[in-house]
Amino acid sequence: MSVSSASEPIEPLLSASDLEQKGLLRKSSAYRLARQGIIPSYMVGPSQTGVRFRVSEVLEALRRPAKATTL
Repeated sequence: MSVSSASEPIEPLLSASDLEQKGLLRKSSAYRLARQGIIPSYMVGPSQTGVRFRVSEVLEALRRPAKATTL
């Protein structure tokens, strides 16, 4: 993981509702995919109960090819 330099703007963390409003994912899908470890997420707040996302990381994760499963 790289650290942002001073010249790079810091990307804000967004809620699942924000992702839904941007038309990226439904709120329930964002939570489910984060729980499954498919998209990166960050726990926030004093009790670490809030979940936030970075749009660029979500889009990158969604662009990865699906892994083949054996039945």
